[in-house]
Amino acid sequence: MATESTSMTLDELLRKSSRMSDNIKLNAAKIGRYGIEVPVFTTELDADGVTADTLSKEHERLKSELKRKTEELNVLRTKIEKSYSLAKKAVKMAEPQTNWLGYGIEDKR
Repeated sequence: MATESTSMTLDELLRKSSRMSDNIKLNAAKIGRYGIEVPVFTTELDADGVTADTLSKEHERLKSELKRKTEELNVLRTKIEKSYSLAKKAVKMAEPQTNWLGYGIEDKR
């Protein structure tokens, strides 16, 4: 039987875990009876949430930076391809075919 995915976004998970931590703190006596050392658990959960939020923001910044760098690289690659093509044509017109290999041109007429 197929199960429906219950995966949450990171923002949703952080929001829900913060709410969970707050309510566990409010009901520490009740919840603590079921195997959770409330102060340690909630402190760790809150700290993990802050760390995850920081990492998520850094991750988004890096993705944005990577996108910009990829665009820069693509522009430069296009320019180099055009320059290479022009140089190749010039070498083919200026040099006999036997000398093309010296320029890295492996074409055969």
